Amino acid sequence: MKLGVVGSWSVAFMCVLTGSMWFGFWGPSVAYAQGDTGSTMVIPKAIEGFDESKVKADPICDSSRRPKISKVEPDELKVGDSVVITGEDFGRKKECFHGVSFGSEPAKTFTHVDDGKVEATVPERAPSGLTFLNIVTSGGTARKGILVK
Repeated sequence: MKLGVVGSWSVAFMCVLTGSMWFGFWGPSVAYAQGDTGSTMVIPKAIEGFDESKVKADPICDSSRRPKISKVEPDELKVGDSVVITGEDFGRKKECFHGVSFGSEPAKTFTHVDDGKVEATVPERAPSGLTFLNIVTSGGTARKGILVK
């Protein structure tokens, strides 16, 4: 026995009378059917046959994974130097990595290598002396003190 179908994200309301209680259901298009063995969910045509390789390649960024910087090489930097930043949770996909800055100055260039490595170039207007190197990802910002000569 079919209980009902809720339309494709339309405003729909379905009520089932059980004894003296009313239950209301709001939601996306999902069909529910009841047979001799109990209730089962019928998959809507819109999501039938999804491509698993496309799902794995989707750049969904995990905002719960906070980045951490463990090492910056070389130890002392100057304008124009290439810097290798290692750590963790920089983003499994490059779309999840947003940038590098030296103090408030954005890096001249940066490359997201992988989830634990980024390469950047010290910008011309990087503040000299002790400053912070900042990594910004979908999960937040990581900071590490560095020395710019």
